[in-house]
Amino acid sequence: MRATVVVSTVLVVVLAQTTVIYGQQPPSSPAPASSGAAKPAQEPNPDFFHRDELTGDWNGTRTKWKDKGIVVDGSLSQFYQGVASGGTETGSVYNGTAQGGLEFDFGKLAGWQYWSAELEVNLRFGGPLLGGTGSINPVNAAALIPASEGTEFSVTAANLTRLFPVNLDEGKFVALSFGRYNVVDLLDEDLFAGAGVERFFNIAQIGPLTVLRQVPLVTNAISLAYIRGGEPIVTFSVMDPNDHSLDSGLSDLFEDGVTFYPSINVPTTYFGKTGKHTFGGAITTKAFTPFDAIRQVIIPGPPLHPITPQSGSWSVMYVFRQYIVERAEGDGWGLFSQTSFADQATSPVTAFFDVGLGGNGVFSTRPHDEFGIAYAYTDLSQDLKDNLDLLTRGGPPVRAEHQLEMFYNAHIVPWLQLTGDLQIIRPTLTAADTAIVPGVRLRIVF
Repeated sequence: MRATVVVSTVLVVVLAQTTVIYGQQPPSSPAPASSGAAKPAQEPNPDFFHRDELTGDWNGTRTKWKDKGIVVDGSLSQFYQGVASGGTETGSVYNGTAQGGLEFDFGKLAGWQYWSAELEVNLRFGGPLLGGTGSINPVNAAALIPASEGTEFSVTAANLTRLFPVNLDEGKFVALSFGRYNVVDLLDEDLFAGAGVERFFNIAQIGPLTVLRQVPLVTNAISLAYIRGGEPIVTFSVMDPNDHSLDSGLSDLFEDGVTFYPSINVPTTYFGKTGKHTFGGAITTKAFTPFDAIRQVIIPGPPLHPITPQSGSWSVMYVFRQYIVERAEGDGWGLFSQTSFADQATSPVTAFFDVGLGGNGVFSTRPHDEFGIAYAYTDLSQDLKDNLDLLTRGGPPVRAEHQLEMFYNAHIVPWLQLTGDLQIIRPTLTAADTAIVPGVRLRIVF
């Protein structure tokens, strides 16, 4: 573990000393226009320190594949986190995740217009998810996929999509998608989210926590969406409520029930800056109690008295994003907030709220660097609180959790990102003191 961290640190130092740090160079001035009729010279391929991927263009092969409808990507993210003080115990852990993906445009590849597909694999390695915080929210979302400890490999996404044009001039389509999905990857936001490998670490800042009872991390689903101008406006998904991170899920598809997940996006413009409101919810027919295991949260327990599982677990949520500084599409920073509620009888988390600032380019000399600061409030089901075996835990009842996280993601070069992260958590367990959790992440894009 220490050797890996040392090697990573040395690599960062060498890059910082041997090249102009990516993002500090101002844009070069355009060359004066030529009065002749000669064609402009073809731009040379970026050098080692300015290419988007560590491995480059593979002597043109990568670009050729993309032109033919095949996009290849991969990354390696390494984490080192610890509880510096507070919580239930201090300690540190090293872990990581390697991801690889293929995207297929069958219109280019085989002449099948409006057909596309996605394949994603994930290798998780290293130590377990960091414990000792006394909190219900995992402090590293990426360390949960496809498992929360050990070395595990999984195909986390394999799906097919068909677009049906409604009005090409206005960019209106209906999209039908089906297959296997990594739900955390689908939460792609410019101001927050980032699947734990690009922006915030803690799962509380990635998606509304109340939906975790109904929506697993990796599962099979079918989705229908109305798209306008490249933005999904109305989406309706039907998914298997069981987590299938380490199995295909095909042999017992929908065996325990089904989850329905509708959502509506409302794009807005305030003061000349873009924003978006999202209203959504989830309901599942699978029977649960608040104490049933769920990998996305750390549930205190066991219950003091038996609880009968109930079906119909539900949640509702509202998400708001608004750019404050917007230089171009997806370039700038702004405000975000999430509010969600769920039923007491089946969901461990019944009320959640977060608010924060995030985005990129807060410093003009570092336009590609990303940053974020956010506060999250997580409250537990009263049914869960009332039925905890407090005698075995040696303390008073659990309480709502308060969490503050801040990070800065420095793009050393386009393919190398170094992130510093700090979380301050007043944990769920009242016997635990406020936990201070620093962390570092090194991400390499291949």
